[in-house]
Amino acid sequence: SKRKKKEMKKIVLVSLAFLFVLVGCGQKKETGTATKTEKDTLQSALPVIENAEKNTVVTKTLVLPKSDGSQQTQTITYKDKTFLSLTIQQKRPVSDELKTYIDQHGVEETQKALLEAEEKDEAIIEARKLAGFKLETKLLSATELQTTTSFDFQVLDVKKASQLEYL
Repeated sequence: SKRKKKEMKKIVLVSLAFLFVLVGCGQKKETGTATKTEKDTLQSALPVIENAEKNTVVTKTLVLPKSDGSQQTQTITYKDKTFLSLTIQQKRPVSDELKTYIDQHGVEETQKALLEAEEKDEAIIEARKLAGFKLETKLLSATELQTTTSFDFQVLDVKKASQLEYL
């Protein structure tokens, strides 16, 4: 499934690009004009406000436009300038090949077969061994498949992850 691997790499690249945009957008701070007294009060409160902002964990969800029947949702969690986690949920129509299998065996049996196939896929096996990485494939219906990929950057070895075939 080279197409699936290319799709995953594309998803990860789009996600990383999004992360950089998110960081860039998060840096803008608007300042208004204030009277001298307000400025003095503001100056003494500023370190507290800045510190509070740095210690706040923020979660943002981005829903990308539907493309070829696929819908991707990305949820990023960060604190100050540190990314904590990224979850990518991809919903897409099932392939014709999978549709045929579903017609013959039903949704439940197909779900089991998908999980068994993943358990035999060397690239997926290696990726799943990596702490901080999670992959879940779920057949939502006879026509829709969902893949959820999670990256916990607090424990994920990014350098090691980048060397894996699946990622």
